[in-house]
Amino acid sequence: MAIGLVAASLSGVPAVAAPQVAAPGAAICTGSSVGPGIAPPSRVALGIPGFHASWYGQSGYPTLCPGERSNAVVAFYNSGSRGWVSGRMGEVAYLGTWNGDPGQDEPTVLGGNGELGSPQTGWPRFNRVAAQPSDYVGPGQVAWFQFTIQAPDRPGFYRLYIRPLVEGATWMEDAGVYWQVTVLGADGTAPAGRVSSRVPAPIEDTSPGWAPAAFNNVGFAQPPGDGIVLSGGTTGSWTSSWQTTRFSFSQLIPSWTADTPAGSWIEVEIQARTAAGRETRWWRMGIWAYGDETIRRTSVSGQSDADGVVETDTFKTRAEKMTAYRARVTLSRMTAAGATPALRRIYAVVSDTRSYMPRYPSPRYIDRAMELSVPRYSQEIHAGEFPQYDGGGEAWCSPTSTEMVVEYWNKRPATDELAWVGAHADPQVDYAARFTFDTAYGGTGNWPFNTAYASRFGLSARVLQLGSLNDAERYIAAGVPLVASISHAPGALPGFLNNDGTNGHLLVIIGFTSSGDVIANDPAATSDATVHRVYGREAFERAWIGGSGGVVYFIATPNTFVP
Repeated sequence: MAIGLVAASLSGVPAVAAPQVAAPGAAICTGSSVGPGIAPPSRVALGIPGFHASWYGQSGYPTLCPGERSNAVVAFYNSGSRGWVSGRMGEVAYLGTWNGDPGQDEPTVLGGNGELGSPQTGWPRFNRVAAQPSDYVGPGQVAWFQFTIQAPDRPGFYRLYIRPLVEGATWMEDAGVYWQVTVLGADGTAPAGRVSSRVPAPIEDTSPGWAPAAFNNVGFAQPPGDGIVLSGGTTGSWTSSWQTTRFSFSQLIPSWTADTPAGSWIEVEIQARTAAGRETRWWRMGIWAYGDETIRRTSVSGQSDADGVVETDTFKTRAEKMTAYRARVTLSRMTAAGATPALRRIYAVVSDTRSYMPRYPSPRYIDRAMELSVPRYSQEIHAGEFPQYDGGGEAWCSPTSTEMVVEYWNKRPATDELAWVGAHADPQVDYAARFTFDTAYGGTGNWPFNTAYASRFGLSARVLQLGSLNDAERYIAAGVPLVASISHAPGALPGFLNNDGTNGHLLVIIGFTSSGDVIANDPAATSDATVHRVYGREAFERAWIGGSGGVVYFIATPNTFVP
């Protein structure tokens, strides 16, 4: 840095210069730069009683490659009557993280001291961007705060809001100061939208590799990338290697893609491990076949011990969190001569959202309206249909939502497959309910059963968790609607059909208004014509993130790209 960290009188303040940028972190990305500095104002206040500060200038906004660092400088003028004294609680000045992004005293992905998910960039603390640069900054003097920013791996436009404070005494004036950091793609391309600078929720989407693994009477399908099949006989199993997660998790939701010809089925289990290396029991996460002519597709109830509990489709830990898991899938068929089941993909989303406090509402990803043309189906018009599959109506929100997205991708059951439904309207909804029905649960809302159903149509489908509507906007911008799981108290989601609220409901996020509100195809509607809804951004985000922790069904064509 050519600029020294000094305190100067108002008459002798140097101009704000552009800082130096480190060498690019990836040779393919070469577009980094720093914009021009921002000049000081012509006049500032002076001698206001107590601690006060006025913004006085700053270096330019950087454009960086992923992982790249840049030095930044901001000047604040001491417009109060009291001086700032370094190292003295109640008198020392800092810059703190502030609203709107990442939020007051919140950690950020743009810098920190390595705590609470922040990168180690030499800040005094995760929520203190810089300390006053000299021992004393008197009234009428300017302090030049310097700090280092690090570009996250995910491309996007980030903002770091900061506000001066006297530690242990008071926050000083909020001048709306922020840095905009543009993070390019790994190939140097410009980002598509804005990403929150807050440390994201602890969520990790994982998929164990096919090898190394334990193969018991199973082998690779041909070609090998197509998954696992029986080698012979009527049963065999594949057990993945241990998958270490980036953080200790309190929840795991598996999902899978499999082919189960008539007479065959699979069972999915997971096992978890503590930080000390202690292994839990095997947890049975589902006995599944696409059809219902051979087995009764079912979750397994009654699984609970001191380590955790299985709630239908979700493994939740007790007090002790887990740091690794592995999966076991058993493939079975009625006779050795029968067609073999095939495990095509297996996924597990792990999270620890119970120890994460979201901020509502999240910032916009793209400041424009977006809406996808998704078919509209009501669950309510099916009330009373097929009691053996939980009787339609409010019970069918999940398969109705899943079917809407399947058909968005121009897939649907064949006409002859629907013959058993009879004269009911929208028979494909009845069909989806039958082929997602969970016997033990007694309903159609099993999350991985719904994504496994969608994958039967050649679609890529799995259960995900997202951290905010900002994340969801990325998918909509890429043309991918999302089936979202929500719950809310009575009256907490204005516009919802049932003002009594819901303990669990699924609908399709299909777009966003220009102001950021959610456009949804909500099957909780009295007709197909009234499925289309708009929900307020903050109310919806609270119902979704606060309800299920951001669970969605990702259903798309194979190799769909989401930035």
